[in-house]
Amino acid sequence: MAIGRPFETTGPPISIYHTVFSEFKTHIEAPNAAPPEDVVTAFHLIQAAAKVYPNENARLRSIRPFIEKLLKRLVPRLPAGYSFDPDGVALYDAPVGLVPLLVMEAKNDIGAGGSDPDVQGAFSFRKMWAEEDSPISEVPNVCCCPSFVLSVAGPHITIHGAIFADQFIVQPLTETLGLANFPNPYERAQYIAKIMVALRHCLEALEKFYSGLTPSDIPQRANFSPIFREYYARDGKKVALTYTGPNLLPDRVGRAMFNARAKLLDDEEGIFVKVKFTPQYCEAAHALLAASDLAPRLHHCEKLKDGWTAVVMDSVDGRDMESAKQRSLSPSALEDIERAIGALHGAGWVFGDLRPPNIMLCERDILGGGTRKGAMLVDFDWAGKENEQRYPPALNPEIKWPEGVVGGGIIKMEHDDRMLALLKTGEL
Repeated sequence: MAIGRPFETTGPPISIYHTVFSEFKTHIEAPNAAPPEDVVTAFHLIQAAAKVYPNENARLRSIRPFIEKLLKRLVPRLPAGYSFDPDGVALYDAPVGLVPLLVMEAKNDIGAGGSDPDVQGAFSFRKMWAEEDSPISEVPNVCCCPSFVLSVAGPHITIHGAIFADQFIVQPLTETLGLANFPNPYERAQYIAKIMVALRHCLEALEKFYSGLTPSDIPQRANFSPIFREYYARDGKKVALTYTGPNLLPDRVGRAMFNARAKLLDDEEGIFVKVKFTPQYCEAAHALLAASDLAPRLHHCEKLKDGWTAVVMDSVDGRDMESAKQRSLSPSALEDIERAIGALHGAGWVFGDLRPPNIMLCERDILGGGTRKGAMLVDFDWAGKENEQRYPPALNPEIKWPEGVVGGGIIKMEHDDRMLALLKTGEL
C-alpha cells in the first residue's frame, strides 16, 4: 500500500489515474470565492473545532453537522454488516453498488487515540474496497476506485485522494489545515469554505463517474490504467494509447512507466511504446540523442494539468546494464555512450545520472549485414543545461558518486566525464 510511510512507499501521482484529483486542485486555485452561506458554515466549523472535548465521539458530534452541511451530503458511520467501523463514510448508491465517495477518520486531538487518522483513513479506504464478499467487489475490475479521505486530528483537517489500480495509493491533496487560533478567523473561514466546496464539487463529479459504470467479473486493464490515452503526433494525427501492463517502476518513489501500444486511427498494428510520468524531463536532450539513435525514439512529450510530464518513447528491445547484471560494456557499446555524452556536452547539456540502470544495451544493424553490440541512454529526468540543472536533494549513498557531487548541487559536465571513467573501469 503506497501511503508514503515509510518514504519508499510513496506512489506515483494519483492524478494520472483519474481527472477528479486535478479538478480538485483547479477548483481551489480558481479566483472565485466560496458562496457566503458556505463561509458562514465554515466559520461555525472553525468555532466547533477549536473547542476542547472529553473524547473523540464528542468532537465528532460537534463538527460532523458542519462538515455534512458544507459537503451537502451525510457522512455517517457504516451500516451494520461490515467488519470495520470508520468514523464516517459518504456512500453513493450507484448501479454497481454502494460505493464510498469519501471516508472520514478522526481523533480527538493530535497524538490521541493511538493512531494517525491519515494512516487510519488510508487503511479504511482499502478495507472498503477489499472487504470480503463486498457487493462492490467487481468495481475494481472496471475502474481505479477513486475516492477521497478526510482525516481530522483535533482542530486540523487534511483531504486526501485515493485510488486502487495495481496497488492502493493514498496521497494528500492539501496540507494539514489548521482551523483554530487564526487572528483573522473570517479570512480563514473563506479559505476553508473554498476547499470544502471544491471537495463537494468533486464528490458530485464522482457520483456521475460511478453512475456510468457497468460492473464486470473480468478485470479490464484499460479502465484502471492512466487516463493519458491519446496525443497528437507532430503531423497533427491523433494517436491512441492502449496500456498493456502495470507500472514498471513500483519501487521508484513517485515514478511511473507503462508498456503500451500506440496506434493511429487507420493503423491496425501500431507500435510498442513506453509511457513515462515524471515531475521533470529534458525533452531537448532526449530528442538530440534520439536523432542519432543514441536514445529511444521520442514520440511525444506533454506537460499535464497537475504539472507532471508524460513522455512517450519507443520500447527498445534489450535490457539495461543493471538488470542484465553487466559490470562492463563492450567496446562498441562504450563507444555509443561516449558519443552520447559528447553530443550532449557539445550542445551545452549535462546528463547527470550516468548509471547502469540508465544505459540500455541493444543490438545495432551493421551496413552490409549482421549486428553489433550497442547502447543507448534512457531517463532524462536529471538532464539539463550545465550550471543550471541541479541534482535531487537526496542521492543514493551506495553509489560511488564523483567528487563534487552533492544532493541539491549543480550538475557539471566534469561529473558526467568522471562517471564515464568509472563506467569504463567497471566501478559503477
